[in-house]
Amino acid sequence: MPTSTRIKANALTLTIDSVEYTADFSSVVLQSEEASADVTTFYDASVTGGRRDFYFTVAGVQSTETTSFWRAMWDDAGTEVPFIFAPNGGVAGANTPHFTGTVRLPARGALMLGGDASPDGTFAFDGVRMDIVGDITLDVTP
Repeated sequence: MPTSTRIKANALTLTIDSVEYTADFSSVVLQSEEASADVTTFYDASVTGGRRDFYFTVAGVQSTETTSFWRAMWDDAGTEVPFIFAPNGGVAGANTPHFTGTVRLPARGALMLGGDASPDGTFAFDGVRMDIVGDITLDVTP
């Protein structure tokens, strides 16, 4: 029985507002949850399984350099910007799609700064949530 090609854990990329931050991330997870709404529309009720809200949970290194993810989150907190998520890395294709859309950057201070003392350690952030606004597009165009 043939097997599916597995996604490699070293090729994933996440580009936010035209900047790729692969070197800053140690974990990027795209997931969804049941959509919350104060009013359920007929469309919401007609979607099999219900409407879903998507979001990223990310972890990575702390860096205050002007080109770092941490700094972009500080400078552009709360804004909505385009993203390209490539779990397989490389060029989009039928078997290696990219996912595109708009993500809302978290509020200033959502990414921790600092940590425990260590003679040779570095600081990291963990479990930061970034909500996706609207729909996600699965892009297979090279």
